[in-house]
Amino acid sequence: MTPEAVTAIASVLTTLVIGATAVAAVVQLRHMRAGNAIEAILSFRSMLDDEEHRRATNLLRGGALNRALADPGFRRYVYRISKRLPPGDVPAEFPELHQAAIAIGNGFELIGGMVRNHVVPTHMFLQNYWWVVDNSWTMMQRYVALMREYSGSDGLFEDFEYLTVASRKWAQQHPNSYAPGVARIANANIYPLAQESWLLEPE
Repeated sequence: MTPEAVTAIASVLTTLVIGATAVAAVVQLRHMRAGNAIEAILSFRSMLDDEEHRRATNLLRGGALNRALADPGFRRYVYRISKRLPPGDVPAEFPELHQAAIAIGNGFELIGGMVRNHVVPTHMFLQNYWWVVDNSWTMMQRYVALMREYSGSDGLFEDFEYLTVASRKWAQQHPNSYAPGVARIANANIYPLAQESWLLEPE
């Protein structure tokens, strides 16, 4: 075998090794990204299911925050807290509601930033949590508007807002999230709501 042939074979082998290394690196990078995405989703789930978030959500569910916002005393309290002024004597539920709203807002702000920056695939998060985001923003919308005016910044909870817009768009585009082309299981309710006598009972 001539030296030229040996050199040519060596060049081909080197190219193959470099190509194989590059492919392996791409595959490894994809695995790392998938692993990071899964880890992020699990951390989101842990956050949304933890005791603090559930307690805050339960406190605001049913319109408690909006009812408090109708009270000038609560608005004064929130304003003074936002300006780092002494709030004075206030009912115990004022700081409790304010802290619950901040906890929920900060949680979804963190998630929104990670989704916006593609730390986790958007579709992976929205498929599971779009309705949680939408409901939470609905509970918080008046509070967010108030806090933006008091702080003088429309950037407050902007990643939460981004996540809500994405969630609502997802809901419009995916009215049925069931896997396309996959058969459904026949499952009829044997206790139809229309036949329930208690449905007509007064609230």
